[in-house]
Amino acid sequence: MSKIPLAAQGVEHDTGRDPRTAHLRPVIEYLLAQGNRPAQWWHEDGWRSDPGGELHYAFTDPIDAAQLREHFAFPESIQVQEDGSIRDSLNRVDISYDRPQAPLSFELPRL
Repeated sequence: MSKIPLAAQGVEHDTGRDPRTAHLRPVIEYLLAQGNRPAQWWHEDGWRSDPGGELHYAFTDPIDAAQLREHFAFPESIQVQEDGSIRDSLNRVDISYDRPQAPLSFELPRL
């Protein structure tokens, strides 16, 4: 099976989407088709912005890094981490699994 090549950046006039995120839409659609769900809906397209201007898209379930690497050909500016998170340094965007927060505890772990 040939891999789907991803561009380093989207083109706004082609999709009507933000060029910082349009090129990652095939990855998001692939994860959605696998049954993963967005963890938040901040905007119509699911992306949220942090105070530093970076864009984030989070999923409710873990992301399989090996599966993504088999399915897509990522440019050098997009890194797929072992935990499945995707970091696009050129466009300052990322896609990740929104891990549930562990309860706060002051107990020391048992040895």
